[in-house]
Amino acid sequence: MPAAATRTTFHFQEPIARSRARYAPDTVHPDLVSHENGDSVQPSTVRCAAEAVTVFVATSVAVLAIMLPISFASLTSSLHVDLLVFNVPRAMTGAAFVAVITAAITVAIGSVRTARWTALLALVGILVNHLALIPDSTDGRLDGLSLPTLNFIDALLAGVVVGALAVAVWNEPLLRTVYLFGALGGTILGDLTQSPTDPDSDGFSGALGGTLPLWFIAASVLALAYFACTTAAPPRSSTETAIPLAPVFAAVVAFTTTIITALAVASDKTSTPALIIASIVAIAAAAAAATILPGRDGILVLLMSSFSVAGSLVITLPRSGWVDLATLAATAAGLLIGIRTPRPLTAAASVLALACFVLAADVFSPPVTLTAALGCLALGAVAGYCLGTSVPVSPTAGTVGLAILFVPSIGVALSDSSFGHLAYSASWYRTEDVDRGVGPGAVAIVVALGCTVAVLAVLRYRSVPPQIAGP
Repeated sequence: MPAAATRTTFHFQEPIARSRARYAPDTVHPDLVSHENGDSVQPSTVRCAAEAVTVFVATSVAVLAIMLPISFASLTSSLHVDLLVFNVPRAMTGAAFVAVITAAITVAIGSVRTARWTALLALVGILVNHLALIPDSTDGRLDGLSLPTLNFIDALLAGVVVGALAVAVWNEPLLRTVYLFGALGGTILGDLTQSPTDPDSDGFSGALGGTLPLWFIAASVLALAYFACTTAAPPRSSTETAIPLAPVFAAVVAFTTTIITALAVASDKTSTPALIIASIVAIAAAAAAATILPGRDGILVLLMSSFSVAGSLVITLPRSGWVDLATLAATAAGLLIGIRTPRPLTAAASVLALACFVLAADVFSPPVTLTAALGCLALGAVAGYCLGTSVPVSPTAGTVGLAILFVPSIGVALSDSSFGHLAYSASWYRTEDVDRGVGPGAVAIVVALGCTVAVLAVLRYRSVPPQIAGP
């Protein structure tokens, strides 16, 4: 690298060669972020690897903080267990909104350094929040804030981390891929982690049972702090400050409709007309959100909306400990294959196949252990391929597509026919004990079919976006 500072501007929306014809060198277009190396030398392989690990750990910590209650261990002693149980789905939805809003605002600011420091400060907040979990030694109760309040704060701070990190890494193919794997892997792992009060808990459940380990959170804070302090990134030189509103509107449509529909279905699961209406509403919301987003960025929202319904109905228990590791490996493989050979219609077809698997398992009741193992592996592979094949050009649109997985869908509401509320109930883990009938599987198939048609429409009527570089 030359001794003098060299300015390089990266644009999310279109290739550099074309963007120079439309934007001045110092202009950061809305929903675009500038990145500059300054006087720094080419980073070493060791540093690149360390930074990738840091991004993965920080993203995983944030997503697990969203997907899991702040403390399983306190569930038996807290006076606010009922509030926590009903609070978890709402906290997850709030985290999804915060993630998208954070990404949009950080993109408008236009500074990679700001994105890094925003994620770091939010991680510090998560660490402090978990320190507040230390119970009183005399009665075992939590001091200070209530458990539901701490859980909600934890989820919102984690949403800030998810949104800020997306903007910080989106211009770097390797870091972007690591971030996507950390976000998706953490979502699936958090979904699979069962309660530690279950004597049959295996895999990662023992490690994550009490709460996220403090050393794990602290290590991510220290590592991210080091890279935030030592990585050169200039202040924004543009006066453009417009916040990209399309992803925010798309999130409002998709997230609000998803949670309201799930709440309605949870209280009335036996009515066929209600299930038909819920399926139509879910498809319409996903299609509307995809239409609001520019270009083909909405494909990820369509794929993840249909996957969230089918994936929430897959039987995951009982299973052996090796299944968790194999599921993460399947997620990574699916993600890389999707990035290398993107086929959105193939991804939509894989979600449809997963929905058919759910229906077949409910109808024919094959061996439960085999069903759970195959279902978990399919969850990882399908989710990874759907994400990899439809990585949006914009980080804000990418955050919308990822955050839709945080919002409990009608699949969660249909997991247990005997529990009339959308809450963190035993059905969250989808055991073989619940006889759901054919309704949930049929709903998953209908939603998958509708989203497949919507994907086809986007591919037909929206232009091909700039190529997203792989790792």
